[in-house]
Amino acid sequence: MEGHKLLIISDSHGNTSNPKKAIEKEKPFEILVHCGDIEGPISTITGDNPDYEVKIVRGNCDFGNQYPSDAQFRVGPYNIWVNHGNGYNVKYDEKLEALKREARKRYADIVFFGHSHYAEIVKDDATGITCVNPGMIGAPRISSGESTYAVVTVTDDYDIIAELKKI
Repeated sequence: MEGHKLLIISDSHGNTSNPKKAIEKEKPFEILVHCGDIEGPISTITGDNPDYEVKIVRGNCDFGNQYPSDAQFRVGPYNIWVNHGNGYNVKYDEKLEALKREARKRYADIVFFGHSHYAEIVKDDATGITCVNPGMIGAPRISSGESTYAVVTVTDDYDIIAELKKI
């Protein structure tokens, strides 16, 4: 299966070993997306010159850094929007309505977010939007107490294959 492979992580909360394990396990991939709450410089996870592109957003625990609150980019024909999720009630809105409303405003086909520490993939048939929360890669408190991340592949046939994985 050829295509574009993305590694999505979130909520490392200062833990660098679990993100590094996911990176080594999933190489090669084109883009690493961190959905926030890094609590430190991304270089502690990626090193100084990674051989993949890095997209990163600020989480509610990322104080005093210059990370943007949102990131938008394209992979194949798809518009991707990344946000930590804390401004969209993702912890309590099981249907992710506020997040999907904002995604529609941004013409996003795929949304990567974190904050809730709960790994989930939500494909909305009505809007066609795929929402991916990779869960918590740091020291997990939810999602069965296991460190989780996501891999999303946009195939050459433009299918979106989203998978949740454990360290």
